[in-house]
Amino acid sequence: MAACEFITNGRLLECKNFTGGLVNAYFAQFFDIGATVVNSELTGLGDLDEVFKFQLKNTGNTYVETETASRDNGTIFYDSQLSLMLTGLTAPLVNQAKLLSRDRMLIFLEDNNGTFHAVGLKNGVDKTTGTRELGGALGDFYGLKMTLQALEPETAPILSSGAVTSLLGIVSNQYVND
Repeated sequence: MAACEFITNGRLLECKNFTGGLVNAYFAQFFDIGATVVNSELTGLGDLDEVFKFQLKNTGNTYVETETASRDNGTIFYDSQLSLMLTGLTAPLVNQAKLLSRDRMLIFLEDNNGTFHAVGLKNGVDKTTGTRELGGALGDFYGLKMTLQALEPETAPILSSGAVTSLLGIVSNQYVND
């Protein structure tokens, strides 16, 4: 039997200083950008030259990555599910959401701790569902909800500080509500 890699470090208990949730999602058209990933850290964005920023402002935005391993098949993959709630409805926003349904994408997520995650580096991300909700009462949600999925051979890498700087330098200044 072949020797597989094993862990190289233990872990100490972290302080209680983390906050769940997402702040921003950055969308890019999917292609093999030639990113540099070492030990689950993305250190270079390769040929990526533009991303579109979507600010997220409520607690309904979630990201869950599930690792699935099969001892019998000798396989492992990561299923990423991203649920987004975009408040407000305008024709330009509805159009952008429609366009997200048409093609694969690469998504960078910024969480409430200032950490950035790259989703869909190898196979891209697909929008799998989308709803338009008008609410039934004055305080109900009014906007778009969407679910996006990535099936990847590796976990979504975390961006190094240099990669974050590079990412923020290529954010488009085009917004649907300018």
